[in-house]
Amino acid sequence: MAHFPQERGHAGGCIIQEATDILLDINTANNNLHISEDLKIVSRSDISQNRPETPERFQDYCQVISRQSFSSGRHYWEVDVRKSEGWNVGMCYPSIARRGEQSWIGNNNKSWCLYRYNNQCYVGHDSKVIRLPVNVSSNRVGIYLDYEAGRLSFYDLCVPIRHLHTFTATFTSEPLHAALWVGGGSIKICGKRSNQEV
Repeated sequence: MAHFPQERGHAGGCIIQEATDILLDINTANNNLHISEDLKIVSRSDISQNRPETPERFQDYCQVISRQSFSSGRHYWEVDVRKSEGWNVGMCYPSIARRGEQSWIGNNNKSWCLYRYNNQCYVGHDSKVIRLPVNVSSNRVGIYLDYEAGRLSFYDLCVPIRHLHTFTATFTSEPLHAALWVGGGSIKICGKRSNQEV
Protein backbone atom coordinates (compact mmCIF):
# COMPACT_ATOMS: atom_id res chain seq x y z
CA MET A 1 0.00 0.00 0.00
CA ALA A 2 1.36 3.40 -0.95
CA HIS A 3 1.04 6.12 1.68
CA PHE A 4 0.59 9.47 -0.04
CA PRO A 5 1.60 12.56 1.93
CA GLN A 6 -1.29 14.84 2.78
CA GLU A 7 -0.79 18.32 1.40
CA ARG A 8 -1.88 21.27 3.50
CA GLY A 9 -5.62 21.80 3.57
CA HIS A 10 -6.47 18.21 2.61
CA ALA A 11 -8.36 16.70 5.51
CA GLY A 12 -7.76 12.99 5.86
CA GLY A 13 -6.97 10.36 3.25
CA CYS A 14 -9.06 8.09 1.09
CA ILE A 15 -8.38 4.63 -0.25
CA ILE A 16 -8.23 4.04 -4.00
CA GLN A 17 -8.66 0.30 -4.47
CA GLU A 18 -6.84 0.23 -7.80
CA ALA A 19 -5.34 2.55 -10.35
CA THR A 20 -7.65 3.58 -13.15
CA ASP A 21 -6.97 1.62 -16.34
CA ILE A 22 -6.06 4.34 -18.85
CA LEU A 23 -5.97 3.67 -22.60
CA LEU A 24 -4.74 6.19 -25.16
CA ASP A 25 -7.02 7.42 -27.93
CA ILE A 26 -5.09 6.93 -31.16
CA ASN A 27 -7.63 9.14 -32.96
CA THR A 28 -6.23 12.14 -31.04
CA ALA A 29 -2.52 11.26 -31.38
CA ASN A 30 -0.24 13.61 -33.28
CA ASN A 31 1.21 11.93 -36.38
CA ASN A 32 4.72 11.98 -34.92
CA LEU A 33 3.60 9.75 -32.06
CA HIS A 34 3.65 5.97 -32.19
CA ILE A 35 1.06 4.29 -29.96
CA SER A 36 1.64 0.70 -28.84
CA GLU A 37 -0.89 -2.02 -29.65
CA ASP A 38 -2.05 -2.16 -26.04
CA LEU A 39 -2.60 1.64 -26.11
CA LYS A 40 -0.31 2.08 -23.07
CA ILE A 41 2.98 3.38 -24.53
CA VAL A 42 3.41 6.58 -26.52
CA SER A 43 6.72 7.18 -28.33
CA ARG A 44 8.08 10.17 -30.22
CA SER A 45 8.87 9.28 -33.83
CA ASP A 46 10.69 11.11 -36.63
CA ILE A 47 8.53 9.22 -39.11
CA SER A 48 4.96 10.39 -39.66
CA GLN A 49 2.37 7.74 -38.89
CA ASN A 50 0.21 9.09 -41.75
CA ARG A 51 -3.04 8.84 -39.87
CA PRO A 52 -5.99 10.72 -41.38
CA GLU A 53 -6.36 14.35 -40.40
CA THR A 54 -9.43 14.70 -38.20
CA PRO A 55 -10.78 17.44 -35.90
CA GLU A 56 -9.77 15.34 -32.89
CA ARG A 57 -6.09 14.94 -33.83
CA PHE A 58 -3.40 17.18 -32.30
CA GLN A 59 -1.60 18.88 -35.17
CA ASP A 60 1.19 21.04 -33.75
CA TYR A 61 2.36 19.24 -30.60
CA CYS A 62 3.23 15.60 -29.96
CA GLN A 63 0.26 15.02 -27.70
CA VAL A 64 -2.43 12.41 -27.12
CA ILE A 65 -5.34 12.09 -24.70
CA SER A 66 -7.09 9.12 -23.14
CA ARG A 67 -10.13 7.25 -24.39
CA GLN A 68 -11.58 7.44 -20.92
CA SER A 69 -13.17 10.58 -19.54
CA PHE A 70 -14.00 11.40 -15.94
CA SER A 71 -16.95 13.56 -14.90
CA SER A 72 -17.22 12.46 -11.27
CA GLY A 73 -15.46 10.54 -8.55
CA ARG A 74 -11.85 9.97 -7.52
CA HIS A 75 -9.31 8.54 -9.95
CA TYR A 76 -5.63 7.69 -9.79
CA TRP A 77 -3.15 6.73 -12.51
CA GLU A 78 0.60 6.48 -13.02
CA VAL A 79 3.07 7.06 -15.82
CA ASP A 80 6.58 5.69 -16.20
CA VAL A 81 8.80 8.50 -17.52
CA ARG A 82 12.21 6.83 -17.32
CA LYS A 83 12.59 6.65 -21.12
CA SER A 84 11.84 10.32 -21.78
CA GLU A 85 13.84 13.37 -20.73
CA GLY A 86 11.12 15.79 -21.84
CA TRP A 87 7.51 15.00 -21.00
CA ASN A 88 4.19 16.52 -19.98
CA VAL A 89 1.44 14.70 -18.06
CA GLY A 90 -1.89 15.99 -16.88
CA MET A 91 -5.56 16.28 -17.69
CA CYS A 92 -7.66 18.30 -20.11
CA TYR A 93 -11.17 18.93 -21.31
CA PRO A 94 -12.02 17.43 -24.74
CA SER A 95 -12.66 20.93 -26.08
CA ILE A 96 -8.93 21.78 -25.86
CA ALA A 97 -7.69 23.25 -29.14
CA ARG A 98 -5.95 20.83 -31.52
CA ARG A 99 -3.90 23.45 -33.38
CA GLY A 100 -1.73 26.40 -32.41
CA GLU A 101 -0.13 27.51 -29.15
CA GLN A 102 -3.41 27.15 -27.26
CA SER A 103 -3.34 23.41 -27.93
CA TRP A 104 -0.25 22.88 -25.73
CA ILE A 105 -1.25 21.09 -22.51
CA GLY A 106 -1.19 23.67 -19.71
CA ASN A 107 -1.17 26.66 -22.07
CA ASN A 108 -4.93 27.24 -21.84
CA ASN A 109 -7.77 27.20 -19.32
CA LYS A 110 -8.82 23.73 -20.44
CA SER A 111 -5.81 21.76 -19.16
CA TRP A 112 -3.55 21.25 -16.13
CA CYS A 113 -0.11 19.64 -16.25
CA LEU A 114 3.20 18.69 -14.73
CA TYR A 115 6.10 18.75 -17.17
CA ARG A 116 9.84 18.30 -17.32
CA TYR A 117 12.03 20.27 -19.71
CA ASN A 118 15.81 20.71 -19.61
CA ASN A 119 15.89 18.64 -16.41
CA GLN A 120 13.60 21.06 -14.57
CA CYS A 121 10.01 20.43 -13.47
CA TYR A 122 7.13 22.84 -13.88
CA VAL A 123 3.37 22.90 -13.48
CA GLY A 124 1.14 24.82 -15.84
CA HIS A 125 -2.46 25.96 -16.31
CA ASP A 126 -4.02 28.77 -18.34
CA SER A 127 -0.59 29.90 -19.64
CA LYS A 128 0.67 30.33 -16.06
CA VAL A 129 3.83 28.33 -15.31
CA ILE A 130 5.37 27.60 -11.91
CA ARG A 131 8.85 26.14 -11.64
CA LEU A 132 8.94 23.53 -8.90
CA PRO A 133 11.79 23.64 -6.37
CA VAL A 134 12.34 19.90 -6.80
CA ASN A 135 12.74 17.57 -9.75
CA VAL A 136 11.12 14.16 -10.20
CA SER A 137 13.66 11.81 -8.68
CA SER A 138 11.96 8.50 -9.47
CA ASN A 139 10.87 6.82 -12.68
CA ARG A 140 7.16 7.24 -12.01
CA VAL A 141 4.68 10.05 -11.56
CA GLY A 142 1.31 9.56 -9.88
CA ILE A 143 -1.73 11.67 -10.81
CA TYR A 144 -4.77 11.86 -8.52
CA LEU A 145 -8.07 13.48 -9.47
CA ASP A 146 -10.92 14.26 -7.07
CA TYR A 147 -13.50 15.67 -9.46
CA GLU A 148 -16.09 16.87 -6.95
CA ALA A 149 -13.49 18.42 -4.65
CA GLY A 150 -11.83 20.13 -7.62
CA ARG A 151 -8.37 18.79 -6.89
CA LEU A 152 -5.73 17.48 -9.30
CA SER A 153 -2.53 16.33 -7.56
CA PHE A 154 0.85 15.13 -8.80
CA TYR A 155 3.25 12.88 -6.89
CA ASP A 156 6.83 11.73 -7.32
CA LEU A 157 6.65 7.99 -6.60
CA CYS A 158 10.00 7.89 -4.84
CA VAL A 159 10.45 6.45 -1.33
CA PRO A 160 8.84 8.02 0.55
CA ILE A 161 6.29 9.29 -1.96
CA ARG A 162 6.51 13.06 -2.38
CA HIS A 163 3.68 15.46 -3.16
CA LEU A 164 4.71 17.82 -5.97
CA HIS A 165 1.74 20.09 -6.60
CA THR A 166 -2.06 20.30 -6.36
CA PHE A 167 -4.27 22.36 -8.63
CA THR A 168 -7.66 23.46 -7.33
CA ALA A 169 -10.46 24.19 -9.75
CA THR A 170 -14.19 23.79 -10.28
CA PHE A 171 -14.60 20.87 -12.66
CA THR A 172 -18.15 21.30 -13.88
CA SER A 173 -18.20 22.19 -17.56
CA GLU A 174 -16.86 19.01 -19.17
CA PRO A 175 -15.41 15.58 -18.39
CA LEU A 176 -11.62 15.33 -18.03
CA HIS A 177 -9.24 13.18 -20.06
CA ALA A 178 -5.69 12.12 -19.20
CA ALA A 179 -3.25 14.01 -21.46
CA LEU A 180 0.37 13.33 -22.46
CA TRP A 181 3.08 15.13 -24.44
CA VAL A 182 6.36 13.44 -25.40
CA GLY A 183 9.41 15.56 -26.15
CA GLY A 184 11.57 12.52 -26.90
CA GLY A 185 11.72 8.82 -26.14
CA SER A 186 8.57 7.27 -24.70
CA ILE A 187 6.13 7.36 -21.80
CA LYS A 188 4.31 4.32 -20.47
CA ILE A 189 1.02 4.24 -18.61
CA CYS A 190 1.60 1.82 -15.78
CA GLY A 191 -0.51 -1.21 -14.97
CA LYS A 192 -2.96 -1.38 -12.14
CA ARG A 193 -1.81 -1.42 -8.55
CA SER A 194 -3.91 -2.37 -5.56
CA ASN A 195 -4.78 -0.42 -2.41
CA GLN A 196 -3.49 3.02 -3.28
CA GLU A 197 -3.90 5.46 -0.42
CA VAL A 198 -4.07 9.14 -1.19
